[in-house]
Amino acid sequence: MSPELPPSSKLPIEHLAACFSNVTNSYKFYWLLAILECVQRGQDPVIPLTDLLAEMVAAVWYPTNYFRLSFGKQDRLGALALQLGAISGLPLDAPKERVKAQVLQHLEAGTDLGREIRTLGRFVPYRFLRPFFAAALRGRPDSQVDGLILRLSAGRFADDNSPCLYRFVTTPQDSIELHPAWLAYLTQHLAIVRGFALWNLVNYLQRNNPNVPYLAAKLFEPQQRNLSQARAFWRLAWDGLGTVVCIYSRQAVPQQGFSLDHFLPWRFVTHDLLWNIIPTTRAVNSAKSDQFPDLAAYFDGFARLQYQAFRAVADQGRNNLLEDYVLLFRTATVDELCALPLDRFREALYNEIAPQVQIARNMGFVTGWRYTP
Repeated sequence: MSPELPPSSKLPIEHLAACFSNVTNSYKFYWLLAILECVQRGQDPVIPLTDLLAEMVAAVWYPTNYFRLSFGKQDRLGALALQLGAISGLPLDAPKERVKAQVLQHLEAGTDLGREIRTLGRFVPYRFLRPFFAAALRGRPDSQVDGLILRLSAGRFADDNSPCLYRFVTTPQDSIELHPAWLAYLTQHLAIVRGFALWNLVNYLQRNNPNVPYLAAKLFEPQQRNLSQARAFWRLAWDGLGTVVCIYSRQAVPQQGFSLDHFLPWRFVTHDLLWNIIPTTRAVNSAKSDQFPDLAAYFDGFARLQYQAFRAVADQGRNNLLEDYVLLFRTATVDELCALPLDRFREALYNEIAPQVQIARNMGFVTGWRYTP
């Protein structure tokens, strides 16, 4: 069920809610999110189009370049972010402000990429307002729509009974001017309106990225990982196992200075669930990076080590560290989990991991990695 926008007795909220009806690309979602970013910063009601366009492209940097989400074949915004990644030399995990600065440079310099980005500003700002003037635009040829919206938004801006969201101004540069009542509304309900936009955006992206896990977490710059629980788990497992052997190098992992490897790379799963994490040496973890290991070569060793580790932790009565396993294997209790034989544990884990490897391969991630000393 779609979240609802807060009502207002002075504003036509239903028109804003209708802006995401029948969308075929991501432009309108990111246009509204860009406006909200400017509102959150307390920016002047007059917002230059270049600022909004830079916000839009920077916002899709992580979904496209880092997490490899598909925006659909007709979506130019995702393609522009990929193009920026190909020519800018920016690292995949570049901070958003650095990406935005690169976009602004291209816009100001009038490069080929900058000109392509500017084309978004020739229609997205106008088409976003279309629901505010649906009756007046009905039956009009598409070639007339943008010009009519330009004039209608100027006239409706002074209407205290049903003002449109913004109007277009050209001084000191091409910009939009948020209506004072709408600016107050967006400021007051910023989190709710952003949530409304993101909910609709996730639904759009799910159509182009079926079965991709944790899609909502892949819309933003990745947060710093907290591996404290994983370290506590493996220290306890070490106490029970005595020795941990790296499944990739076949060497003993040092109990001091070990690394934690996400078998399915974090960049794909965006979680730190214990059933996906094992200790390795720092050299191996660095070599593997964001690549997917060869299941034929390493899965059996991974499943066996996971099986031995959770049982060692269970033997020490630390059931609070086993919740991830209980949820994955859908057992009612830890005792029921511990009763699983290795072959059933392996099968259930394989059924979880193998389909995700195939999805990652389709998305362009590197799969089939093998460690070479």
